Amino acid sequence: MTAIVNPVSGGGAARLQWRAVAAALGSRGVATEAVESASSTDATARAAAAARAGHLVVAVGGDGHVRDVAQGVVTVPDATLAIVAAGRGNDLVRHLGLPTDPLAIADMLAGGDRRRIDIATVGDRIALGNVYVGLDSESTELINRMRWMGRAAYRVAPVLAAVGWRPARFDITVDGVVTDVAAHMVVIANSGDYGHGLRIVPSADVSSGRLDVLVVRADHSQYRLANLMKQAKSGAHINRPEIVTMQGTDVSVAADRRIPVHADGDYLSELPMRVTIRPSALEVLVPAAT
Repeated sequence: MTAIVNPVSGGGAARLQWRAVAAALGSRGVATEAVESASSTDATARAAAAARAGHLVVAVGGDGHVRDVAQGVVTVPDATLAIVAAGRGNDLVRHLGLPTDPLAIADMLAGGDRRRIDIATVGDRIALGNVYVGLDSESTELINRMRWMGRAAYRVAPVLAAVGWRPARFDITVDGVVTDVAAHMVVIANSGDYGHGLRIVPSADVSSGRLDVLVVRADHSQYRLANLMKQAKSGAHINRPEIVTMQGTDVSVAADRRIPVHADGDYLSELPMRVTIRPSALEVLVPAAT
């Protein structure tokens, strides 16, 4: 197996996490090799090369790094991705029920089962968790500039972003049906988990074969979103009157001004965008069934 380690994930936690996992595998006689990625494109290229060589490709880092590694793995038929959680959010790991303890991770890498999951595509890029625009993508821009705060940035950045935010007018097309709406945010979900533990789109699942869209209409001030996010820890926010949900396989979004598009915690592009689903496109390693 080849581990592709993001040296900056979790403030350097990826190196320590992989060291512990590799030691546990070594004690069982399982050979490993590891390389550190220098950038997103480097991680993708290294993953594709390892997959073509027939290796189990292990992404060691956060959600963004996992996406970059998966971008390379998915280009090789029958290649498999394994994930070692070492980021700030680790929301895909949470969604898939993957272990975070080094010994349990070693058990999975040494004898796990395979599971096929969906991926979302945005142009020539992919997303494993969610693609989002609006106040939450503006917040993510701040989060990524506040890495020194660690996980606390997930709670501080949205408050700061809300100060200068004003709702945008979005045109959202889901399988040909157009919705024009003033909104604070639009989430196109594959997994539905984001923001370090928020279940922002409870109906979403990486094996559903569809995209689940959540819109937070601008019925109220953005400052009320703090309460919405608290409810999102359990998914209770879904019943709020300003929430609109849709489902489909082909989603396009445009807005009346420039708004960044983010996916899995990282900047991806600018609007307009089109997101489609590729069902069962990626094979991932999961714990063995008991």
